[in-house]
Amino acid sequence: MSTILDEPWAEGLQIRFVLEEILDRRRSEHQELIIAQTETYGRALFIDDLLQSTEADEAMYHEPLVHPAMIIHGAARRVLVGGAGEGASLRELLRHPTVEEVLAVDLDPTIVEACREHLPSWSDGAFEDPRVTLRIEDVQATLARDSEPYDVVLLDVTDPVEDGPAVDLFTVRFFERVAARLHDDGIVVLQSGELDPYDLGFARTVQTTLRQVFPWTLPMVIHVPSFHCIWSITLAGKRAHDPVPADLEDRVARLPAERLRAYSAGIHRALVTAPPWVERGLAVPGTVLSGEDERRLVTFRKDEGP
Repeated sequence: MSTILDEPWAEGLQIRFVLEEILDRRRSEHQELIIAQTETYGRALFIDDLLQSTEADEAMYHEPLVHPAMIIHGAARRVLVGGAGEGASLRELLRHPTVEEVLAVDLDPTIVEACREHLPSWSDGAFEDPRVTLRIEDVQATLARDSEPYDVVLLDVTDPVEDGPAVDLFTVRFFERVAARLHDDGIVVLQSGELDPYDLGFARTVQTTLRQVFPWTLPMVIHVPSFHCIWSITLAGKRAHDPVPADLEDRVARLPAERLRAYSAGIHRALVTAPPWVERGLAVPGTVLSGEDERRLVTFRKDEGP
């Protein structure tokens, strides 16, 4: 017998998922996890009743999350991943021949364990790769302890919902810690939330807060059908990078094209070119999150602006 999961979305809008079979349901110290077989998207991961990724389209999220930053950098050897989760970002990172070491960090072992058991194709053996070290800890503790800098820091953390584990990870205080562990030519990449044409409050706040620490930022627009919205991924750095390297095709050709579903040289060019409404909308300053009062993160839903 199927189960109905109603995902709260916004005022006046709710997304309903039909779960044909619940494969795993656990509550950890930090959050509740559901892995289920859905009618529409195949196997799917939900955290606190919010969809995280699905079998049908996870590549449409994870490939743009990883490859533009890695291609723009061009020679990343050492990578930190905050939010190892399903292991899909690790899978994509390991496709780059320059990668020698990936430190994968996740606060919640429940997520990692459940995904390795029920969603093995997401990681595709990445957790067993000798280049990958997995630590179960807060990424802030990782940054505080490690002294050797990283070429790329990838932050695939959950949205900063009230009392959630990611509340402090979208603040000036945290981004300063990231910058201190980043090479001067390094790149930070993070999932930066929904781009809602009606309400860009959260997106403006993330961009404005990032710019307090990083002189160069580049928001990218992606579409993941199961998210039922337009989503953003943002790159940032201590110095500007050419978003379309002169040898882009050669760099992309080093990747196994037969394994990619959502990324190519042409897609790269599109990803790093934001639509005019995004450029204009994100030019409006948002709230700066210092980190002194993280609970403010959940308060801007109706930001005024064009």
